[in-house]
Amino acid sequence: MKKIWDRQINNRETKQIKNILENQTQNMEDSIKEGNKMTTLSKFSIPLAIIIAGILISAAVIYSNGGFSSQKAVLGGEEKQAVVDIKKVEVKNEPFTGDKNAPVTLAYWFDFQCPFCQRFDLNTLSALNEQYVKTGKLKVVFKDFQFLGPDSTSAGLAAHAVWEISPENYFKWHQAMFEKQDAENGGWGTKQDIIALTKTIPGIDANKVSQLMEEKKTEYGQEMDSDKTEADKFGISGTPGFIIGKQLIVGAQPISAFVQAIDDELKKR
Repeated sequence: MKKIWDRQINNRETKQIKNILENQTQNMEDSIKEGNKMTTLSKFSIPLAIIIAGILISAAVIYSNGGFSSQKAVLGGEEKQAVVDIKKVEVKNEPFTGDKNAPVTLAYWFDFQCPFCQRFDLNTLSALNEQYVKTGKLKVVFKDFQFLGPDSTSAGLAAHAVWEISPENYFKWHQAMFEKQDAENGGWGTKQDIIALTKTIPGIDANKVSQLMEEKKTEYGQEMDSDKTEADKFGISGTPGFIIGKQLIVGAQPISAFVQAIDDELKKR
């Protein structure tokens, strides 16, 4: 993967940070030239400001590049490129949508609170569903990467329960969850909220979902941890993350990136 500092800094927030820093640094230098005395703290303020601004700029670069909720960011150096292969991804007993024997499989790591996952789900995935899933060409396997807070964990537990009792309605429920999503840790997403939403989807026993969330909390939790550990192995450090064939796709990339990857895999069949 490219070095973070090689990425082009072109977003408005980053430019504003740089301008503010340059202006403040110039003002302090002008004060020195005019003979004003600086305290020991003031003498350190210029390099400190530069360090802080550097961190802010790095964060702006990371989050403006591809739509990615990161668990950990590397500020400089090379990120280790893991070898990926969809054949090495554990898909047995995982929630999925599409024909189980579809020629192409897309593994998708997500968090129900991730705004970039929401963008992918409601726009890109909906389009891929029409073009590839419903035509029997693509199977999408849903993998847990619930790391943004307690509501993420509750949603993950509910997802496993829904898949267990009503797999045919899972995808409808999954997208309903993203349609209802508010800001990260914004207040919606407690168990009570999720069960109330589940009751609105025909074919799913919401009371049974609630029951399984408690009875199988440990089992489901272990399955969620296993998905996340697997993601780490493949070099996925945040959401959304995807593997198709031997290609890793990070972030809510344009639909063209997925279409190209899917078509490339279909040509091999």
